[in-house]
Amino acid sequence: MAPLKVLIIGGGISGPALAYWLSRIGANITLIERAANIRASGQQLDLRAQGVPMMKKMGIEAAVRAVLVHEPGTQLIDSKGRVKAFFPAAQHQSEKQSLTSEFEIMRGDLVSILYKLTENRKIVKHLFNTTIESFTQDSESTPNGKVHVTFQDGRKEDFDLVVAADGTGSKTRKMMLGPDAPDPRYSLGGYIGYFSVPSKPGDSDRGTWCHLPGDKIARIIGTRKDCAELTRVYMLTHGTDVALDEAWKSGDLAKLKKALANLYKDGGWECDRFIEALQHAPEADDLYCTPFVEVRLPKGTWSKGRVVLLGDSAYSQTAGGFGCSWGMVGAYVLAGEIATLLPKNPSSPTAAVMQGAKNYEDIFRPIATSNHGGSERFESLMFPKSNFGIWILHAFARLAASLKLGQGMAWDSKMAKWQLPEYPELEREQSKD
Repeated sequence: MAPLKVLIIGGGISGPALAYWLSRIGANITLIERAANIRASGQQLDLRAQGVPMMKKMGIEAAVRAVLVHEPGTQLIDSKGRVKAFFPAAQHQSEKQSLTSEFEIMRGDLVSILYKLTENRKIVKHLFNTTIESFTQDSESTPNGKVHVTFQDGRKEDFDLVVAADGTGSKTRKMMLGPDAPDPRYSLGGYIGYFSVPSKPGDSDRGTWCHLPGDKIARIIGTRKDCAELTRVYMLTHGTDVALDEAWKSGDLAKLKKALANLYKDGGWECDRFIEALQHAPEADDLYCTPFVEVRLPKGTWSKGRVVLLGDSAYSQTAGGFGCSWGMVGAYVLAGEIATLLPKNPSSPTAAVMQGAKNYEDIFRPIATSNHGGSERFESLMFPKSNFGIWILHAFARLAASLKLGQGMAWDSKMAKWQLPEYPELEREQSKD
């Protein structure tokens, strides 16, 4: 049987992870990324839940530990900077991760680690400055059918499998679902923005979050610190602000900075300092802002024929805490299900690809989406607008901290019971190059 020929669209977390697993069964893989280079930017991520054993299974634990962000824990403070609750980081080798995981890592470092798994493999091509323009595919009943892809430069190529790992706003997903399909991104209301500012000696190395009272929308400002020179500032909003909506839609960095500055002026704590830096410090030009959304696809729509959605394109939840882990785990499950079926369908890679994609959704959807809708259930507690609401949140947080409820927070019973599947086909590597 000829090796599977695969196109992976998107070079974030899940795309390179899938390239690694499929390369272990000898697949010929093309991994494309629209950026000019590896997108080694972004803010702090964490590995938690099944993402931890997944990392170990991939053999990258030592590389991850070498670049960890050493954050001692997470604290809630009031607008005068007084600590109201503190949740220490998860202990070494703990099965449950706290608000601060044992494995805190900068996005760029993790992406680089994942790329290195396949950068010297002849069967894996990494192409940058590359996107696709369109695709069609043969009938699902054609045993050796292909996906016919047209790239943005007009080049055409056929593949046995195309995987969309191009994020929450996936253009490939839109092509797969069709022009009349509803947008599966569900707004959770509000935005998260983050940027860098020059550090000051008193900046805490704890993850620090301050809820600010407001009449119209809920506001949270926070900091994290991964290096001595910079402090990373986070701004989270919940509710509707017309100026922020318009600034985000415009894509104009200056307008976005102004809208955020107006929302947080006179907020207390370090707001004035951070707003000044946002508007004038060159370090803050790394500002990234995105709305809180969940990708909510109907059951059975994570794939269509030989085209499959993976990572945020299938099950995104902005700042939900599991995106990094689920991107890696989803890649493993998809590769494993296809690898299991390929030997059983030697004359029809189409059958293995299509059924494997369906099995991947059946197995992983309940876990990947188990927290969807959770922010709606707890939004009044987590995003208070009044001083009284903030007092209630701090009181609850103090109680939770004293009872050590931070360990395993957001870890529901379904997640806790779920174990990574075992795929012998992925364990015995078929191609060494």
